[in-house]
Amino acid sequence: MSFTSDVKEDLINRTNNDISLDIMEIEGMLRLSSEISLIGGLSISFTQGQMSIIRKLITLLKGKYDIDYEIESRVVNRLDNHTVYTALIKNAKDIVSDLNLLSMNINFDDKTDEEKIAYLRGAFIVKGSVNDPNSKNSHLEISSSSDTEIILIQKLMNYFELNARISKRGNIYIAYLKSKEVIGDFLYLIGVTKKMEYYEDVIITKEIMTSAKRSINLDIANQNKTNKASLEQLETINYLENNYHKELDPKLQLVIKIRKENPESSLNELLDIIHDNYDSTLTKSGLNHRFRRLKELEEETKRKKNQ
Repeated sequence: MSFTSDVKEDLINRTNNDISLDIMEIEGMLRLSSEISLIGGLSISFTQGQMSIIRKLITLLKGKYDIDYEIESRVVNRLDNHTVYTALIKNAKDIVSDLNLLSMNINFDDKTDEEKIAYLRGAFIVKGSVNDPNSKNSHLEISSSSDTEIILIQKLMNYFELNARISKRGNIYIAYLKSKEVIGDFLYLIGVTKKMEYYEDVIITKEIMTSAKRSINLDIANQNKTNKASLEQLETINYLENNYHKELDPKLQLVIKIRKENPESSLNELLDIIHDNYDSTLTKSGLNHRFRRLKELEEETKRKKNQ
């Protein structure tokens, strides 16, 4: 099996502790990988290359609905006997109505963080892929034929400060991540466990091998870099406190508080403090993003003062 398939099996085998999360996971799966037919009443056709994904959807649906369905399979490439499976869910009016599947006006602002994560999990299970961490190129993506759907995926990813971008490949739209660190954050976020251990082991091993080739002065250089970064951040904070007179976003207020209380701590140490006391979902890339935003506000304020 590929690394992507292993990751999906990991997600397929997990269970939610709340029916609302099941519903969001179902919606993520159906929005990105189903077709709705009006012939003979509303029905849903759901096609996948892994039978386990079909079983996952059916299991989730049975937890909420009394469904009538049938499953078919067909070979689409006789050279490698590649088989795809289709679940036809009949009399699906309640499902379509409850999840508002016929509408493209989707707004998850009123959903909890856990519900947003469940939607991303469902979307990745049916339309996601990720490179093995041993490969030269790090890449994770979720694809869709709908630009509206992929913009929503990007919005949800970036809600968790993952810096997702969008590209187009033929007629397919893609929301993607490139950094190994951010990809690891995303996999951890959506609930990958067993393959997360493998992913982290590979990344750590590569880091150790790289570190072994560096000079003995690297630790000193890193500490100097940490000290310099901390000093610059404190200078930015001091400037904003004296010159920026609007109320800052609570997320920015938090990193200001933590940095001022821990002036000599590294970024990882600050992240540990935040995880232990404030926000367990914040990623390292997200923390970096907040410090960059503070620097941008400082520069914007200086420009306005000089005009």
